[in-house]
Amino acid sequence: MKTSFISSLSIQTTMRYAVAKAQQDIVAAQQEVTTGRHADVGVALGATTSRSLDLTRDVLRIKSMLTTNSLATQRLESSEEALSKMSDLGQKILDSLIGIGGSSDATNLKVARTSIQSALDTFSSFVNTSVNGEYLFAGINSDVKPFENVAAAGSAAQVAFDAELTQFLSDNGIASRGDMTEQDMTDFLDRMERMFNADPADPADAPYLLTAPPHDPAVTGQDFWSAFVSNASGENMKSRITQSEIVETSTNANTEGMRKFVLTSLISMEFLSNDISDDARGVVTSRAQAYIGQAMSGLTGERARLGLSAERVKKADETLQAQQKIIETHLNDLEAVDAYEASTRMKGLEALVETAYTLTARLQQLSLVNFLR
Repeated sequence: MKTSFISSLSIQTTMRYAVAKAQQDIVAAQQEVTTGRHADVGVALGATTSRSLDLTRDVLRIKSMLTTNSLATQRLESSEEALSKMSDLGQKILDSLIGIGGSSDATNLKVARTSIQSALDTFSSFVNTSVNGEYLFAGINSDVKPFENVAAAGSAAQVAFDAELTQFLSDNGIASRGDMTEQDMTDFLDRMERMFNADPADPADAPYLLTAPPHDPAVTGQDFWSAFVSNASGENMKSRITQSEIVETSTNANTEGMRKFVLTSLISMEFLSNDISDDARGVVTSRAQAYIGQAMSGLTGERARLGLSAERVKKADETLQAQQKIIETHLNDLEAVDAYEASTRMKGLEALVETAYTLTARLQQLSLVNFLR
């Protein structure tokens, strides 16, 4: 009778390789059970892997746009709320102006000035509102504080306004503000209105740019608004809300509504006093009422524009979410695995590993000593 030997080392080595391979397969199967997709998409899909990659990139692009849109929506909603509060302040100023009527009573005039100054101070805080580290009304200069506090005593705007008044009185041979006639006041307010809206790029506005005197030579040739009031950019933030659609998602402190609000406040704080004639003060009151009405209208117009942008963003989100759902459905058809089958396969592999461990343990217990008697 002929016998042959079997190497226990060879068997153990084979078992070790089998266990290592089974453990790798268990990890892959466990991943498939958890994620619901192939552990190795490239191996599973072969030539159609490129299609899977394209769809995955599309999903990531849509998710990125949805994230950007959520930030734009937050900016739009915050801006609309701030503009609403500014409009309410405008109504408060209008009520104060209507309340004084043609009164020359010093107490009534002081109350009106105080109320208007308080409204302007609050207005400045709204214009300087920031969300997520970005100033809402700074245009594309979102990291720059857009608005100087014009209501603060001795602010650059108030000093510059007084300088313009002094220069006007000197140029027209008027001894003091108390000597200003109705026509003088009309002419001065006309000039200040033009200065608040002057465009350095427009040759027609050249006579209304800053000069030295009365101002510092450093600001010569600039417009009053950008020199003393606003640091904002006139260009608004834009956001790509879909692959083919871009909308403006902010406003800025250089709009006409804000200019008229500040002009109203400055002329009211300056001239609502009984040291000027009743006729001149009547011009101030009527002009201030007209300006604040224009300011409120301008602020409402900006709110409406931002509201339209917010609606477009909302519609874009609905479209993107629908696209994402469709793409993810196709992607799932390509990459999805049968979770039940993967779970069954994983249990089988676990049983295989346990069997291999058992056999290996028994082989290690084999010894010739057990057979020598």
